[in-house]
Amino acid sequence: MDNILWNKVVEFHGHACPGLAIGFQASLLVKEILEINNNIGDEDIVCIAETDACGVDAVQVILKATIGTGSLRIDYKGKQAFNFFNRKNGKSCRIVLNNLDKKPTKEENMNYILSQNPLNIFTIKNTNMDFPNKANIYNSYICKICGEKTAENAVHVINNEYICYSCNK
Repeated sequence: MDNILWNKVVEFHGHACPGLAIGFQASLLVKEILEINNNIGDEDIVCIAETDACGVDAVQVILKATIGTGSLRIDYKGKQAFNFFNRKNGKSCRIVLNNLDKKPTKEENMNYILSQNPLNIFTIKNTNMDFPNKANIYNSYICKICGEKTAENAVHVINNEYICYSCNK
């Protein structure tokens, strides 16, 4: 295990835990599968996570996939599953955590996950979704009701005036 990288992930997340270990191991595995090197740009790798749990933070640190760049998206399905896409070479995969025997403590669970070869704790599948487009950049408009600047994909045009979704309920 790369202790320096693990410590960097823990520092970003705020604490060490089994969920973070899952994301850490999934990210290391996908680097091999999708042939990702350390020279990745901030939009080269896309992750569509089916969870909003701790492991997503490891993805951000290791693969540079972040919500702010549009390269990390949450499609919550309550599963420890991640869909990864490499824009540089067009490869993709879905990584799903296998059912693991629970250990008595969180620390033991975390240590077990970190000690395993990722191929032993995940199932690798084909993605079941289209390759995602790059993040869109939208013009902004001032909502006629609240006066707040709002992206054009989040406004309605009513009587030739822009109304944000919040005000148009």
